[in-house]
Amino acid sequence: MPSLSLAHRHAAYFAPAPDSAAWQLGVQWLGRCPHSGQNLAQPVPEFWEPAAFAQITREPRRYGWHATLKAPFALATHSSPMDLRACFVEVAAAVKVPIVLDVELAQVGNFLALVPRQRCTSLHGLADACVRQLHPCAAPLPPSEIARRRGCGLTVRQEDMLAQWAYPYVFEDFAFHITLTGALDALSAEQSQHLRQHARAWFEPLLSQGLRVDGLSWFVEDQPGADFRWVERFGFAL
Repeated sequence: MPSLSLAHRHAAYFAPAPDSAAWQLGVQWLGRCPHSGQNLAQPVPEFWEPAAFAQITREPRRYGWHATLKAPFALATHSSPMDLRACFVEVAAAVKVPIVLDVELAQVGNFLALVPRQRCTSLHGLADACVRQLHPCAAPLPPSEIARRRGCGLTVRQEDMLAQWAYPYVFEDFAFHITLTGALDALSAEQSQHLRQHARAWFEPLLSQGLRVDGLSWFVEDQPGADFRWVERFGFAL
């Protein structure tokens, strides 16, 4: 296993427990399990070729089945993986009850995702805690990444958040989502319809029963462009 101290980036995610039905639904959809490292056969939609479905899920497959709570960051030179782990433990220990989300399938920008139907104050509090409490372990963003982010048309507040927290979409601009696809721009109307129908059917257990947020997960990207892998999950102190 690669050394955590040499990892390119670390991230704080929500990811269901690896032995849960919610985890299995997601990793099968994306075709990769970041916990085991195994590639998995994907549930290909009707009228789709397997290669086309693999392509439309390629980008989220690299990041793994998750919702971001603190965006990927490099470890600061003054911090160690054990320092970062202690921060994860502290955040998770402060959460006393699980958060059960009523989720729906939605198009976010140009991709499909599972999102909460309503704003959840406790979920935003969890994300805020991850940003604040893990940030001391994060290295400053390189100038090239700052320039790239600023080229995306940020608001004044997002510019401030980028400068202070190394990511623009935090606090008021945080939006919990579990990404299911890459960009849909090149799909025909018929392909998009089949994909949405298939996603609704596949994730029906989560859409009807809710998504239980009961832990915080540590993922890493060992090298630039590598698949993110599961490191450890910190269950809430229930």
